[in-house]
Amino acid sequence: MAKHLKDPETGECSVNCWGCKVESISIAPSAQPTRHPEAARALVKDPLLDKDREAYRRLRRNGEQPKHVQGSAFFEAKANESCEITTGRIIADPADRKQFAEGFAELPLKPRVRTSPDDAPIHV
Repeated sequence: MAKHLKDPETGECSVNCWGCKVESISIAPSAQPTRHPEAARALVKDPLLDKDREAYRRLRRNGEQPKHVQGSAFFEAKANESCEITTGRIIADPADRKQFAEGFAELPLKPRVRTSPDDAPIHV
């Protein structure tokens, strides 16, 4: 514990109090990656997340809606259909991909909701 330089008249610390200056020092976790595993992970993840953010922005500008920001760069590079970007799944087989894209295009834009018990069932 550092000693404080107090003003004898008021009893408060003076402007040049070394103890107050030392108490206000803090060390960023990024300065000690061996003591803070989160800092070491951030050194690896931050550049990847920057790439994903940029890819997410480009996809949104093109009218796509990626499922997550994380992984957007991968989907931007690998996806062949819009539905793959929206669902967050890459479909390897071209025939399956085409069939899935056609089914995805037929989905209604708004969810169908039953408002009363007298309405017809939705799944019919």
